[in-house]
Amino acid sequence: MSLRRSRGYPATEAGYDGYDEYDEDLAPTPAEPVRRSAPASVRVAALVGYLAGLALIAIGAGAWTVWAGGDQALGVDRMGLLGADLRDVGPAGGLVYVFAGLLVLAVARRLHRGRQWVRVLVVAGCLLSIGVTLYVGLVGRGGVNVFAGLVLPVVYVVLLNLPTARSWYRDRY
Repeated sequence: MSLRRSRGYPATEAGYDGYDEYDEDLAPTPAEPVRRSAPASVRVAALVGYLAGLALIAIGAGAWTVWAGGDQALGVDRMGLLGADLRDVGPAGGLVYVFAGLLVLAVARRLHRGRQWVRVLVVAGCLLSIGVTLYVGLVGRGGVNVFAGLVLPVVYVVLLNLPTARSWYRDRY
């Protein structure tokens, strides 16, 4: 009686005429993973990230345009974007905005694709933003942007911690 060996399984008796080679047709096939699309909460969080990244890139490009003297030709209001004079940003600041926008787009894409480590990173960053905003607003008595510092991070934390989002990230790997 010969034994047939298959990869990852204990030796078993051969079912026919002493054939003890590994037979690909008899080997169990691994189950194909079921591909599900991201839940609505993850898609909304990723969409907000995409829009924020594009806005940062637009601000960086606007800073370059204003620095190059194109604000009169294009009709760009220097005080229009975020209430700051884009002439003060300059070309180096414009590059920083563009780099930050590309980074935000990359994080949003990985968030949309289901990377658990990015979800943890975004939630931790949101909690840090909430804490800093509360500290500056209450203790420092400084002017603080409540929408960007409190509302958006709270929305992100809620969207990424809904049961459907948590189970989707957990089941991805």
